[in-house]
Order: sequence, then C-alpha cells, then structure tokens
Amino acid sequence: MHPEPFLTAEWRHLLMVSFSVPPEMLQPLVPAGTELDAHGGTTWASLVAFRFLDTRVRGVQIPFHHSFEELNLRFYVRRTVGNEVRRAVVFISEV
Repeated sequence: MHPEPFLTAEWRHLLMVSFSVPPEMLQPLVPAGTELDAHGGTTWASLVAFRFLDTRVRGVQIPFHHSFEELNLRFYVRRTVGNEVRRAVVFISEV
C-alpha cells in the first residue's frame, strides 16, 4: 500500500519561460550539499506561471486555497549520492 501524497493538484494554463543565467549569479543561493545543474554547459533559470486546481493536502481541501494562481522563479541543482545523480529545483520566489 502506498502512503497518500502530501500534496495533490491539477496544473492548468502552464507557461514556462527558461533563460540562461551566469552561474556566479546563482551560486550564493545554492543549498549546502548540492551544486548547480547545467544542461549542455549552460545554467538555466525558469519563470513558471500556472493555475493550481482541486488542491488538497493529505487528501483534504483547505478552505479558500483549493484553486489559485502561482508564479515562481526557480533554478536547478543536483547532488550525487553513490552512483545516482539526484536533480532538484530551488525556488527563488513564489507568488
């Protein structure tokens, strides 16, 4: 049996704009234990806008927070654990 997910939602009306960023701009924001992730030698950041619909925390709708817009600015990191590379997102800002 799988445990219930912490957060579920539908993502609708998604817009994602990615752009290259000099690594030295993001380096101060990189969490300990991770490193900037690059694709083809380029470090990327993304501005993502979308609508969360039918949002639930542990299966329960939170009043006045089940459908809303979100805009976030993010960049990408990774860390190596053994032979496995794990990739993640770091949020600079969420609105």
